[in-house]
Amino acid sequence: MNPEPYLHIIFLQFIPKRLCGYLPPISVKTMLRCNGKEWAVTLKSGVRKRLVNGWKQFVVDNNLKKGNVLLFELVEATSGVVIFSVEELGLTNA
Repeated sequence: MNPEPYLHIIFLQFIPKRLCGYLPPISVKTMLRCNGKEWAVTLKSGVRKRLVNGWKQFVVDNNLKKGNVLLFELVEATSGVVIFSVEELGLTNA
């Protein structure tokens, strides 16, 4: 059974390996959509995929702190762009 293309991140910027099969193997422009706004970031390829070039601004603009839990829903993934819909689910006990 394949995992759903959803991703839970507890305030980190690396993409779990189980989701990487849904994503392009190269670095691509990525759009994060949250609360009616959009942020341009880069999904960087490498040993571990990660969000860069805009991720810190997304964190600041959404007032995220350690312990915030985000749900990333993969909306689109092509060789040219990746789009995630992001929802804050609250805080963990971390």
